[in-house]
Amino acid sequence: MTLCFANRTRSYDERRGVIRFVGHDGLKQIVFLLSVGLLDQDGKGASLREEGYLVAFDRYHARILEIAGTLYQKSKRSLVELDANAVGSSLRFAT
Repeated sequence: MTLCFANRTRSYDERRGVIRFVGHDGLKQIVFLLSVGLLDQDGKGASLREEGYLVAFDRYHARILEIAGTLYQKSKRSLVELDANAVGSSLRFAT
């Protein structure tokens, strides 16, 4: 099957410092956790808060899904974490 992101819903988890979104591979739901540190290259995280992170996520939505799909294809896990260790610092996004 092919990974698809039919639902654009995403949510911010302040406790974990991630944005959560889901994709589907056939009937299998895949949970993705994007570290907000990837969106906060300038270190302004304290001022971004939830709305700023979600706006940044939406701005880079297509690139984030591309990276998420690549990471999923490598692991085929039902939980994929997108953080600096997984994607590398060269793939950070500027807010």
